[in-house]
Amino acid sequence: MRRSSLLRIILFIISAMMILVVAFVAILFTIIGQDVYQSYKVDELVPRAQSISQQITLLYRNNADRRTIARKVYSDEFFVSEASLYVVFTGDTPISSDEPKDMEAALPIVNDCCERVMSGETVAKPNTPIGVVVGVPIYDGQEHAIGTVVLIHKTARVHQRFNTLALNFGAALILAMLLTLIPCMLIFRSVTKPIRKISDTAIEMSKGDLSVRAEITGSAEAQHLAESFNVLAGALQSNIDDLIIERNRLGTVLNGIGEGIVAVDKKGELTHFNSASLHLLGGKEDDRPTSLPGYHEIAALVRASLETNSIRTGTMKLGDRVLNTTVTPIHEDNDSLCGAVALIRDITETERLEQTRRDYVANVSHELRTPLASIRSLADALNDGIITDESDKKRYYGYILRESIRLSHLIDDLLELSRLQSGGVAFSKERVELYEIVYDVADRMNETAMQHGGSVRLLIPEGEYFAHTNSDRIEQVLIALTDNAIKHGTDGCRVDIGLGLNESDDSYIFTVSNPADVDPADLEHVFERFYKADKAHTGEGTGLGLAIVHEVLNLLGESIDVQFEGGIIRFSFTVLRDPRDGKHPELPVWHGDSPAPAPAEGENPEYIQ
Repeated sequence: MRRSSLLRIILFIISAMMILVVAFVAILFTIIGQDVYQSYKVDELVPRAQSISQQITLLYRNNADRRTIARKVYSDEFFVSEASLYVVFTGDTPISSDEPKDMEAALPIVNDCCERVMSGETVAKPNTPIGVVVGVPIYDGQEHAIGTVVLIHKTARVHQRFNTLALNFGAALILAMLLTLIPCMLIFRSVTKPIRKISDTAIEMSKGDLSVRAEITGSAEAQHLAESFNVLAGALQSNIDDLIIERNRLGTVLNGIGEGIVAVDKKGELTHFNSASLHLLGGKEDDRPTSLPGYHEIAALVRASLETNSIRTGTMKLGDRVLNTTVTPIHEDNDSLCGAVALIRDITETERLEQTRRDYVANVSHELRTPLASIRSLADALNDGIITDESDKKRYYGYILRESIRLSHLIDDLLELSRLQSGGVAFSKERVELYEIVYDVADRMNETAMQHGGSVRLLIPEGEYFAHTNSDRIEQVLIALTDNAIKHGTDGCRVDIGLGLNESDDSYIFTVSNPADVDPADLEHVFERFYKADKAHTGEGTGLGLAIVHEVLNLLGESIDVQFEGGIIRFSFTVLRDPRDGKHPELPVWHGDSPAPAPAEGENPEYIQ
């Protein structure tokens, strides 16, 4: 059990005070104790001497001789504890029970005492060379002094008795001190116990348990202290609860921000960060930004900002991301620097959009400049009168007409794509029969293909194929894909249009395929605006057809895919199947992990060429 330091201090103080008191009493007793004891011994021996004197006087009246009195002295009939007895008759030698050597040392004092007594004094000397000396006269029958009774309490016995008394007195003081400490300990323990409980409560609170409260017990002061502590604990818990709420709110706000935030102290040590910073730096939830690649560049900006006390900005490339970092110093109320905050933004999409904008402007400018340059050169030749032959003029006028039509188509495609991408177009869906649409498209596009030395083949058995879609937009997609296949396929190629079902049997899958010479690296870009495999943009088309197809199908909630295998490029897109589908031959099934189906010629009852 942990002892109270306050109790130990109080007990130490009390013990020290008692020891000082004992020491003071011991010194005082040493100084005056012996004199007091000797005075006390004088008061004790005087009555004893008077009693012996009376006994000897009585013997003397009874005609007892000196020998009888001596015998009684030697036989200790006049025994006095711790004192030597001397009986001296006038003109005679002293009678004593002492040893001769002791009598020799005491004789001068005894003689002096007898002289004083015989002169009428009562001798009571507490402090003589041989000890405490008391002398009283011996009377005869007529009250004449005939001798002296002398009692001597020798110095050795005084010292021995005094030492014994001092030892007993010291032991009594020590025992009294120990006995006093017990109630003091109990009393002060009752005082310190509530304080210790309050201390234990404070320790529990320091460990995070703010619900504990001090027990209100003990003296009035201890109770008041406990009540005050509980008030403080309640206020502290309220403040900490508010701080926790604010911290959680701040953490939620920071984690809800898309930009990464990293805070450091004035030494550059990491103090706070949000989840977006981990994501942007390529880390996981349990990582710290300092352990992630790319943080060293942020740390360099932070150091520069702290050293110069200014805002620092930098851009770095991390994998396929472009990150912009802005570091701002943080100041306290007294304007002293206390740290910095780094704001990390992913500007990859911004950079991509900016690059797309530049490419878009460049492509539009290029696509518009080509027909305009042709029209201008032809018009200049006609205007200058260089062309005089009517057949040549007619041919030039035809060139101008075709270029103007091409320019008109380019502008129409640009407006159509812009309108689709603006999100302001809503397509209505209805029950649509697909075979008539695809048959009509194949029939019309076959004539165009024949002009390029090719053909269009319909690989769909005749039947009723009902879908829930927009008929005009499906026709637009089929025409665009077929036209793209005719223009960019190999010379004299055949374009195949097929139909299948997906594995869940809830959608049709159209396929438009043709032989082509395609770089596989171009496949992921075919649906981008103005993208052409011909980097010089000298071929047919504007590079907008497939981009329009992609946007149309997105707005219809459908998807489109492209594969290139064995020299055949195949575009496949989905069309939602109507639950009330009609009667038609069984179609091939397309699985998500395999290319779109393309039926063989022998499986189709009809095709157009």
